[in-house]
Amino acid sequence: MAKEDKDDNTRQSGKEILRLFQLDALFQEDKYYSMDDLTKRLEVSVATLNRDIRRLRDNYHAPLEYSREYDGYHYSSHLYKFPAIFVTEEEMPAYGMVMKLFEMFQDTPLYAPLLNICESFESPVKSEMIDVNQVNFKNSHLREKQWFETRIVMAKRVVDSVDDTAWEIILSALKDNFMLEFDYDSIHNNMASSGRTIEPWQLIYDREQWYLTGMVSKWDNPNEKVRRTFVVPRMKNLRLVKTHFSLPSEEEWMHEKKTLGIFGIQTNDEKKLCEFIFQGSALYYSTADFGEDKTVKEYKGKLPHKDGALHVSFTSNQWPGILRDFFPFGEDIIPLAPEELVTE
Repeated sequence: MAKEDKDDNTRQSGKEILRLFQLDALFQEDKYYSMDDLTKRLEVSVATLNRDIRRLRDNYHAPLEYSREYDGYHYSSHLYKFPAIFVTEEEMPAYGMVMKLFEMFQDTPLYAPLLNICESFESPVKSEMIDVNQVNFKNSHLREKQWFETRIVMAKRVVDSVDDTAWEIILSALKDNFMLEFDYDSIHNNMASSGRTIEPWQLIYDREQWYLTGMVSKWDNPNEKVRRTFVVPRMKNLRLVKTHFSLPSEEEWMHEKKTLGIFGIQTNDEKKLCEFIFQGSALYYSTADFGEDKTVKEYKGKLPHKDGALHVSFTSNQWPGILRDFFPFGEDIIPLAPEELVTE
């Protein structure tokens, strides 16, 4: 097809979509419109209007009916909502995966807004709300599940729940740069603390958990502040303190600028070259993008190693995350540097 023909088809498609929006707006008024009314309002022929009406009914399942009594078309249901964005049949597998991903957030205040966003998407494959915790895909013409519902799946993970009120308070503090006061249950020293105050910098999602980072006063010196990270579900009795604070430079407060690596939320101040032997069951993992300066080569050192062992190096400042990700591989990932990782 020539480029001019493709451009013309695109323009025509855009005109058709615009007319469908215009028709939908008219029918939402709960009035009856005759063919003559509609052709004049849209400035189209009867044949074009008939084609648009068929599209509304067949492609977008509009409850559009003709009344002999009133000699006009109208919506038989006030619940119908014409889609604001269209998802093609080819895009539906990806759309289905997104919906399954959203299910992980059912116990968080994100779930309802995410579903509201998806409600603005439509296609010949419809989404049907069963209840507040479940969304099923089905084609209105088929009783069987669509192929991607069972052939493309996502393993379920548990996400700790976050109280709606706490969520709203945190978002308000982030939006207006207000300080937060809260009580906290620490899992490391098995101690509970009350009346802690934080300048909230970022709300970060990492490995099925929500974290809040920011500046807090040190226990032994209230006049000195340090950067800390808190697990949101352990933050109790959050109170918004109507005291403004100023964010430091982006390099200090933005996780994506402070972090060097792909190992989650925890970082160290110092960046160092990390070197490892990858072998055995860990060989497949060596292909991961650990850092921008990552290098992989055959290991030729003196340490005992398995056939096909690789020397992997990259720069990072995320020792806790590296340990968490590499430790399960046991002897199949051997640290060579820095000394902190070798000691661990």
